[in-house]
Order: sequence, then structure tokens, then C-alpha cells
Amino acid sequence: MRRSVQQIVSRQGRTSFAVLAFLLVFAILLIGVSEFYLIPAIGAAKDATPSDKAKLVAVSRLLLALVLFILFVGLLLTFRVGRFFFPRSSSPRTQTRYINAWEEAGRRLEEQDDPGEKPHQ
Repeated sequence: MRRSVQQIVSRQGRTSFAVLAFLLVFAILLIGVSEFYLIPAIGAAKDATPSDKAKLVAVSRLLLALVLFILFVGLLLTFRVGRFFFPRSSSPRTQTRYINAWEEAGRRLEEQDDPGEKPHQ
């Protein structure tokens, strides 16, 4: 079945809208994490003891892992990559019937001939 141009354009529009929405939300998340944690942590690290610096490094790495995980999962959900790994069940395929083209042409020719007409030689 052929899809119309409008269906193709609307499908492309939904994908680009989803990508733009994801990028906007991720940018807001990244700005929030930077403003409320990373910038204050940099200031606190200047006067911190070595054990406090180690704690800051550990929490910062954990936060980085969380942000990267959100980015990765968000990209998978936005682009619906799961459809390649978990395809939907489809209807059973029909077996193609192959016919002998010459036999079919001869049968059709016989049907068109009149009984009183002489065959061409």
C-alpha cells in the first residue's frame, strides 16, 4: 500500500517535533544541574579538605552517569530504536504463486479466438 505525501510529511514532522522537545528538555536539565550543583561544587572544592574533594568527585561522577543515562534513554525513546529490536508481530506472509507465462498467454489467446475463425499461419 502506498502512502500519500501528506502522511509521510506528517510522520517526519512528528519525529522532528519529538527530537526538538527532547533537546529542549535535556538542555533545561543540563542547565539546572550546572546551576544548582556543578558551579557551587567548583566553588566548594577550592576550600575543601582531600576527603571532601573525594566525596565531591564521587557525587559529581554519579551525577554525570545519571545525566548520560537520561540522555541515552531519552534518545532511544525519542527515535523509537526499540522497533528494530522488538518488531511488532505481522500477519502471516502469503506464498507467491508463480505461473507459466507462456501457458497463460496461450490460454488467453484460445479464449479470444472465435470457433469459426481460421487460425493465422
